[in-house]
Amino acid sequence: MIATVVATVGHGSTALWYLTRATGLVSLILLSATVVLGTVASVGWTTDRWPRFLSQSVHRNLSLFCIALIGVHVVSTIGDGYVPIGLADAVIPFRSPYRPIWVGLGALAFDMLLAVAITSGLRRRIGAGAWRGIHWLAYACWPIAVIHGLGSGSDARLPGATLVFVLCTGSVAAAVAWRLAAGRARSMSWRLGGAVTGAAVLVVIAAFAMAGPLRPGWSHRSGTSSALLAQLSGAATTSYSGAAASSTPSTSPPPAAGVPTTPFDTSVSGTVATTPPNGNGDSEVTLTMQLADSTAPLTVRIIGPSENGGVAMRRSEVTFGGLSGQVTALDGSSIGAVVNGPSGSLSLTMNLSLDPAAGTLTGQVSGSAVQ
Repeated sequence: MIATVVATVGHGSTALWYLTRATGLVSLILLSATVVLGTVASVGWTTDRWPRFLSQSVHRNLSLFCIALIGVHVVSTIGDGYVPIGLADAVIPFRSPYRPIWVGLGALAFDMLLAVAITSGLRRRIGAGAWRGIHWLAYACWPIAVIHGLGSGSDARLPGATLVFVLCTGSVAAAVAWRLAAGRARSMSWRLGGAVTGAAVLVVIAAFAMAGPLRPGWSHRSGTSSALLAQLSGAATTSYSGAAASSTPSTSPPPAAGVPTTPFDTSVSGTVATTPPNGNGDSEVTLTMQLADSTAPLTVRIIGPSENGGVAMRRSEVTFGGLSGQVTALDGSSIGAVVNGPSGSLSLTMNLSLDPAAGTLTGQVSGSAVQ
């Protein structure tokens, strides 16, 4: 299926890439569990088998484990090198060239979580009042981390990842609702304000997910420039022998016969073919498409070693009429590409559906001029 093909394309250091994705999801689970346990401890819920000190102890140790795992997530992201995220980007919000807003939110959440952890260790020195005020950052940190995971990752549309986001959100929402209902020590106006704020946060997260990461083409709409996407694709593109790839787009492309005027958004149909591994162990996936409103054929070639039922891209080629370019973004069933035109570059977004048994594909292709 196309999701398998594109999900394994473009990642040279697959071990680090998978580690980054896995630690990100698990960190969100741990952070959500930490918030839930902190809420349980704050309400003072106990049983004969679960005394209050146990909630506090598990909450504290789970928080430390969560921070350590986030550290692994940060280090693996920096070490992977597929996207230009440096150490400073992990702690200074909104300076990353890759999806700056959504990666920046992750840096912000990390800083807030560190502040909570450090002040918890200094609780006796700074006083309970100051500690409690800073500790409220944990509640603000959680929704920021959720939006970071949705906006900066590549797995939000996968069923397993979507289930994780839903369960984490539901668990925290239930815990907070319970605290607001059971927190008799607080005034009614305080609890009502908390309920309104919590409901607003849930609405914002749901609306963002439905309008953004859960829709096709998020790679192009997430704030990463097309120039950087093209640069990332070129950085991941090498020949079989490790030399520079031969598919670098021409800087002076010929006139594009039959290519529609931008912007355009039209249906597409075509075929998909996969060749078996050659002597170098590389396979090739070729998508040959015809747009409904264009006479120019569109072809996407993804070349690399077979991996997990797909192809891990070593190089790519995209041709559209007389234009040539490369794959620049892969997001679930969406493929992004940039091709060079006579008066500039053309950005393409392909949202495709494959029928592997029949070897056919259908979908939608949109195009816009690169500014």
